[in-house]
Amino acid sequence: MKMNVLYAIGAMAILVACSAPYQAQKSVWTVKEVQESYNKDSAKKYNTNCVLYRGTDNQAHYFLTQFTDKWVFLTIKKTELSITEEKPYKVDSAVKLGYYYVDPNNHFVKTRDFN
Repeated sequence: MKMNVLYAIGAMAILVACSAPYQAQKSVWTVKEVQESYNKDSAKKYNTNCVLYRGTDNQAHYFLTQFTDKWVFLTIKKTELSITEEKPYKVDSAVKLGYYYVDPNNHFVKTRDFN
């Protein structure tokens, strides 16, 4: 009887864990960490890696990219990085994902617009 209860509890825990919504990793990165991850991922033969600039607020710059097959939200402190073409960072569902793509190896300068 005790084993059946333990199995039922274990099965429910697994079910709840598997049904929880997936959230992409969101953390503060340094410029060097972004460059290293970008260059490591760029070495792959079929790389489609891009870093999308999402905007800036009073504290940080925000980016979105796909490193090693997972989406990553990047936050870099304003004190560490200067962006020449700053745009407002908005967390609104009506706003598109970002403004333009940047090159992390060239001081995060704009490479092309996001359409």
